[in-house]
Amino acid sequence: MVKIIKQEFPFMREANSVQQLTKGFSDDQKFVIDDKYLIRLFPLEDANHRRKEFETISMLSSLSDFVPIAIEFGVQEALGLAYMVLSYLPGKDGEEALSSLTESEQYHVGFQAGNELKKLHEYPAPEGTEPWNIHKKRKSDRYIEELKLLEDLDTRVVNKLISYIKLNEYLMEGRPNRFQHDDFHPCNLIVERKEFNGFIDFQRMDWGDPIHDLQKLGFFGIKVSVPFSIGALDGYNGGEKISEEFWQLFALYSAMHVVSSFVWGKKMGDEQYDLLSRYAMDVLGDHDDFRENMPRWYRDMR
Repeated sequence: MVKIIKQEFPFMREANSVQQLTKGFSDDQKFVIDDKYLIRLFPLEDANHRRKEFETISMLSSLSDFVPIAIEFGVQEALGLAYMVLSYLPGKDGEEALSSLTESEQYHVGFQAGNELKKLHEYPAPEGTEPWNIHKKRKSDRYIEELKLLEDLDTRVVNKLISYIKLNEYLMEGRPNRFQHDDFHPCNLIVERKEFNGFIDFQRMDWGDPIHDLQKLGFFGIKVSVPFSIGALDGYNGGEKISEEFWQLFALYSAMHVVSSFVWGKKMGDEQYDLLSRYAMDVLGDHDDFRENMPRWYRDMR
């Protein structure tokens, strides 16, 4: 199949070197061409949705030098595939790269990444996009109803989460509607020579409150590197003291993510449920059952 693909795509047919990438959670087939281009192949039926992703990447690259350049989008109907060609960002994903860096270097990479993410959040949602607070509350309400059905979850945990979210969801009113990467954590960042080198994997991109884009740091990011995660928050806030308003929203979105993690984990099977449940309970602990907006991992490292 790979040989057939190489023959059908001009970028690959004329290449001196073609390297297939298999790491990551994306279902795309990914190939690096001459260490200059990245071609992503995906089912033809996804073409319309992925074209919007491609067009958004093109716009974002004008806001930050750390976004791949969108080069070409097309379809190969005979193969049932569509594709996009992006510039290739050399380096290792953050999960792999950060493990070999000192804590100060990890913080530095995080600061750079957070600072660049702030630039991407200047890109407004398309006209006609539903207001963030309405969109997010409807989603949150649905997850809460599913959470109530999880019989093996401590009812005290369920009640704490629901009470906290309902008490604080008003905070979303009037929040800006901007681009969200929606999967911002070390696995989706590239690090090269101890420096942040770019964002990858925009498939989950969405629109909403920019602060929502940071809440996965407390769920996934700290499992890879606490200094990186602290640096990302500091960089996002320009190195200034982080406001209480920011922490209130960060905690609210963290609580909402805990709820969705319990629900999704249950749907994905026992192994994933056990893993995501542990992560979710860690978040509860970091926020003292959401009596604290600033998480323990940030407060204790300052």
